[in-house]
Amino acid sequence: MKQYGFTLVEVLVSMMIFSVIMLVSVSSFVYALDLQRRAFNLQQAEENANFILESITKELRVSAITSPLADSCPVATLVIQHPDHGEVEYSLVGTDIHRKVGETDTIMNSNTVKFSRFDFCVAGATTKDSRQPRVMIRLSLTTTNTNRQASVDLQTTLSLRELSN
Repeated sequence: MKQYGFTLVEVLVSMMIFSVIMLVSVSSFVYALDLQRRAFNLQQAEENANFILESITKELRVSAITSPLADSCPVATLVIQHPDHGEVEYSLVGTDIHRKVGETDTIMNSNTVKFSRFDFCVAGATTKDSRQPRVMIRLSLTTTNTNRQASVDLQTTLSLRELSN
Protein backbone atom coordinates (compact mmCIF):
# COMPACT_ATOMS: atom_id res chain seq x y z
CA MET A 1 0.00 0.00 0.00
CA LYS A 2 1.31 3.40 -1.03
CA GLN A 3 1.45 6.25 1.46
CA TYR A 4 0.74 9.77 0.33
CA GLY A 5 2.39 12.90 1.78
CA PHE A 6 5.62 14.82 1.87
CA THR A 7 8.94 13.62 3.04
CA LEU A 8 10.89 15.53 5.67
CA VAL A 9 13.42 16.68 3.05
CA GLU A 10 10.66 18.06 0.81
CA VAL A 11 9.14 19.99 3.71
CA LEU A 12 12.52 21.43 4.73
CA VAL A 13 13.35 22.48 1.15
CA SER A 14 9.97 24.14 0.67
CA MET A 15 10.32 25.98 4.02
CA MET A 16 13.78 27.20 3.03
CA ILE A 17 12.54 28.47 -0.34
CA PHE A 18 9.59 30.20 1.37
CA SER A 19 11.96 31.78 3.93
CA VAL A 20 14.27 33.13 1.24
CA ILE A 21 11.34 34.59 -0.71
CA MET A 22 9.95 36.22 2.45
CA LEU A 23 13.37 37.60 3.41
CA VAL A 24 13.80 39.21 -0.01
CA SER A 25 10.24 40.60 0.09
CA VAL A 26 10.53 42.05 3.58
CA SER A 27 13.96 43.58 2.94
CA SER A 28 12.66 45.18 -0.27
CA PHE A 29 9.69 46.59 1.64
CA VAL A 30 11.91 47.98 4.42
CA TYR A 31 14.23 49.54 1.82
CA ALA A 32 11.25 51.14 0.05
CA LEU A 33 10.00 52.57 3.38
CA ASP A 34 13.46 53.95 4.10
CA LEU A 35 13.58 55.65 0.69
CA GLN A 36 10.10 57.07 1.24
CA ARG A 37 11.13 58.57 4.61
CA ARG A 38 14.24 60.09 3.09
CA ALA A 39 12.25 61.56 0.19
CA PHE A 40 9.70 63.03 2.62
CA ASN A 41 12.45 64.62 4.75
CA LEU A 42 14.16 66.02 1.65
CA GLN A 43 10.84 67.45 0.47
CA GLN A 44 10.31 69.16 3.84
CA ALA A 45 13.78 70.68 3.73
CA GLU A 46 13.39 71.95 0.16
CA GLU A 47 9.94 73.40 0.83
CA ASN A 48 11.25 75.31 3.85
CA ALA A 49 14.28 76.60 1.96
CA ASN A 50 12.23 77.62 -1.09
CA PHE A 51 9.64 79.42 1.05
CA ILE A 52 12.32 81.39 2.87
CA LEU A 53 14.24 82.27 -0.29
CA GLU A 54 11.07 83.33 -2.08
CA SER A 55 9.95 85.52 0.83
CA ILE A 56 13.32 87.23 1.13
CA THR A 57 13.76 87.80 -2.61
CA LYS A 58 10.30 89.40 -2.91
CA GLU A 59 11.21 91.94 -0.26
CA LEU A 60 14.77 92.48 -1.45
CA ARG A 61 13.86 93.30 -5.05
CA VAL A 62 11.95 96.43 -4.07
CA SER A 63 14.12 97.49 -1.13
CA ALA A 64 17.32 99.39 -0.54
CA ILE A 65 20.23 97.84 1.38
CA THR A 66 20.82 99.62 4.69
CA SER A 67 23.56 97.40 6.09
CA PRO A 68 26.17 96.52 4.97
CA LEU A 69 26.78 99.64 2.90
CA ALA A 70 29.99 98.35 1.31
CA ASP A 71 30.66 95.26 -0.75
CA SER A 72 31.24 92.39 1.65
CA CYS A 73 31.06 88.64 1.83
CA PRO A 74 29.97 86.80 3.93
CA VAL A 75 27.59 88.92 5.96
CA ALA A 76 25.63 87.31 8.82
CA THR A 77 22.93 89.98 9.03
CA LEU A 78 21.27 91.90 6.21
CA VAL A 79 19.24 95.04 6.91
CA ILE A 80 17.06 96.52 4.17
CA GLN A 81 14.69 99.47 3.88
CA HIS A 82 11.39 98.20 2.48
CA PRO A 83 8.93 100.76 1.04
CA ASP A 84 5.95 99.30 2.97
CA HIS A 85 7.42 97.53 6.02
CA GLY A 86 10.23 99.94 6.86
CA GLU A 87 13.49 98.52 8.16
CA VAL A 88 13.68 94.71 7.87
CA GLU A 89 16.53 92.63 9.29
CA TYR A 90 17.36 89.03 8.36
CA SER A 91 19.71 86.92 10.45
CA LEU A 92 20.46 83.41 11.69
CA VAL A 93 19.96 83.04 15.44
CA GLY A 94 20.94 79.59 16.65
CA THR A 95 19.38 77.26 14.08
CA ASP A 96 16.46 79.53 13.10
CA ILE A 97 16.17 82.30 10.53
CA HIS A 98 14.76 85.48 12.03
CA ARG A 99 13.00 88.35 10.28
CA LYS A 100 12.82 91.45 12.43
CA VAL A 101 10.54 94.34 11.49
CA GLY A 102 10.62 97.06 14.13
CA GLU A 103 10.15 95.27 17.45
CA THR A 104 8.48 92.23 15.89
CA ASP A 105 10.85 89.29 15.57
CA THR A 106 9.50 86.25 13.71
CA ILE A 107 11.05 82.88 12.94
CA MET A 108 10.70 82.13 9.24
CA ASN A 109 11.42 78.40 9.20
CA SER A 110 9.34 75.55 10.60
CA ASN A 111 10.45 73.43 13.53
CA THR A 112 11.09 70.46 11.20
CA VAL A 113 14.38 71.95 9.95
CA LYS A 114 17.45 73.54 11.49
CA PHE A 115 19.80 75.87 9.66
CA SER A 116 23.56 75.58 9.96
CA ARG A 117 24.36 78.37 7.48
CA PHE A 118 22.54 81.50 6.39
CA ASP A 119 24.60 84.38 5.07
CA PHE A 120 24.73 87.02 2.38
CA CYS A 121 27.26 88.38 -0.10
CA VAL A 122 26.53 91.97 -1.05
CA ALA A 123 27.93 93.69 -4.15
CA GLY A 124 27.15 97.10 -5.62
CA ALA A 125 25.65 98.50 -2.43
CA THR A 126 28.16 101.35 -2.23
CA THR A 127 26.58 104.68 -3.10
CA LYS A 128 27.72 106.47 -6.26
CA ASP A 129 29.32 103.36 -7.79
CA SER A 130 26.74 103.17 -10.67
CA ARG A 131 26.44 99.40 -10.22
CA GLN A 132 23.31 97.38 -9.79
CA PRO A 133 23.15 96.10 -6.19
CA ARG A 134 23.28 92.31 -6.00
CA VAL A 135 22.76 90.02 -3.05
CA MET A 136 23.77 86.38 -2.96
CA ILE A 137 21.96 84.30 -0.33
CA ARG A 138 23.54 81.05 0.85
CA LEU A 139 21.91 78.58 3.21
CA SER A 140 22.37 75.06 4.53
CA LEU A 141 19.73 73.18 6.46
CA THR A 142 19.04 69.73 7.87
CA THR A 143 15.77 68.12 8.86
CA THR A 144 15.24 67.55 12.56
CA ASN A 145 13.74 64.10 12.05
CA THR A 146 16.50 61.75 13.16
CA ASN A 147 15.18 58.90 11.04
CA ARG A 148 16.88 59.39 7.64
CA GLN A 149 17.87 63.06 7.94
CA ALA A 150 18.11 65.09 4.76
CA SER A 151 20.41 68.05 4.15
CA VAL A 152 20.04 70.82 1.57
CA ASP A 153 22.52 73.50 0.45
CA LEU A 154 21.10 76.32 -1.66
CA GLN A 155 22.41 79.53 -3.13
CA THR A 156 20.73 82.21 -5.17
CA THR A 157 21.73 85.64 -6.44
CA LEU A 158 19.32 88.47 -7.11
CA SER A 159 19.62 92.06 -8.17
CA LEU A 160 17.70 94.94 -6.66
CA ARG A 161 15.58 97.11 -8.93
CA GLU A 162 17.26 100.40 -8.07
CA LEU A 163 20.81 101.58 -8.60
CA SER A 164 22.76 102.27 -5.42
CA ASN A 165 23.56 105.90 -6.30
